[in-house]
Amino acid sequence: MTSQSHDSSPTLGRVRKSTTILGDEAKMVRDTTSGEAVDRDDNAKRGESSALLQPKAQIEPDIVLPISDADKAPVGWKKCHYWTIAISILVYNTMMGVVEHQIAKEVTSLTFSAPFFLLWYVGTIRVLTFPAYLLFRLVHDVSRIRTLSSRDTPSPDELAVSSDSMCSLILLSVQKIYRESEIIFEPCGLTLKSAASYLIPFALLWTCTNGFFYWAMTFVEVSECTAVSTLTIIFVQMISWIFLREKLVLFKLLGAVVCISGVVLTVWASGTSFGASDNSLIAAGLVIISSISLAIQTVGFKRYLGSPTVCQIALYQSLVAVTSLLLTWPLFLSLKLTGNEVWEFDTARFGLMSLSGGLSASGALAYYIGISVVSPLFVSLTKPMYIVVNNGVDIGMKGIHFGLYHGLGAGLVIIGFLMLLAPNAWVSLEIRALVNRLRPGRKHPAKEDEILAM
Repeated sequence: MTSQSHDSSPTLGRVRKSTTILGDEAKMVRDTTSGEAVDRDDNAKRGESSALLQPKAQIEPDIVLPISDADKAPVGWKKCHYWTIAISILVYNTMMGVVEHQIAKEVTSLTFSAPFFLLWYVGTIRVLTFPAYLLFRLVHDVSRIRTLSSRDTPSPDELAVSSDSMCSLILLSVQKIYRESEIIFEPCGLTLKSAASYLIPFALLWTCTNGFFYWAMTFVEVSECTAVSTLTIIFVQMISWIFLREKLVLFKLLGAVVCISGVVLTVWASGTSFGASDNSLIAAGLVIISSISLAIQTVGFKRYLGSPTVCQIALYQSLVAVTSLLLTWPLFLSLKLTGNEVWEFDTARFGLMSLSGGLSASGALAYYIGISVVSPLFVSLTKPMYIVVNNGVDIGMKGIHFGLYHGLGAGLVIIGFLMLLAPNAWVSLEIRALVNRLRPGRKHPAKEDEILAM
């Protein structure tokens, strides 16, 4: 027994020693694993914090092209695909705007002359922008999930479970889409403060822009209102130059003068005679107010909301429309009760009004998508196209004949507008720099360098 105990003691010592070594190795492995986990947690936290610090323009779009597919596409095909999308947006936005304006003009008659009630009804249609987008996204997501799950043949119990999980997935998808959309206002989402800061001002600007334009169309034809509305880009340039300190070159100032000359000539011609009528002057004043409001809205949207995604634009349109409905219903009701607007429910052409509202919502959505995908400069080409297409509709389809001066004015507006759209790299003589050079008492930079060198 003693010999056996002496023989087994070295064995037990070796076992204890190996166990200790294994324990130390396991401890080292656990320490290494826990260190890697801590590093992963730290990296994840840093990634989340950097994602929260990203500006609004860095938000991921709704649909992201995989890098591998983008690399495999030829350069020529990518350029062709890009310009196809850009031209399609431009043409669609132009046609929607022209048809909307012509329908709004067609609605006006002896028994219906109510621009602000028309604006309010169009707003009710624009409220459906985000619900329509949400429905489209849900149908797309559900169809994709069903396509992936149809590869296997599930049992009846699995079908019941999958239907319940499908409902939960739809609810989660709705929450996810809304969360992605409301970031357009603030990182924390839509609050009372953000609603008062963003929705109320933009709703009032939208009401002024469209309400005064609809009111102007009750006095003159659509083509004349469209020609005057090109002043919007001049007001945008002025606001950007004064408040945003952007460059305004001399060539674009000349383009503004040419554009204003064309507007004055178009208004003063007002048909076949050279002499402005009272209706033309009233309509021109209303369209100028509409253009100023649109310029403030455009600069403010770009300044405070950045370059949003499609879902964010849809939510913005719906919420601005809801705010406008809540703020402006006393306006059209008071105009109706005082007799300044003429309309009745049995004589109102709600079919054309609904069509105008749908076209307005889709055209505005295409406009903001064009700003985000292409550029504001390219999308602004819709203004001269409005003039050409509306003049063609008024002359060819309605049989309205305009005089020579009206045509010359429209041509000057188009030329001046294209001068305003010229890139700054092509015409680089900046006005602010020119004024600083011509300012008395200012030395030439070369002479200043010579004086400093001495």
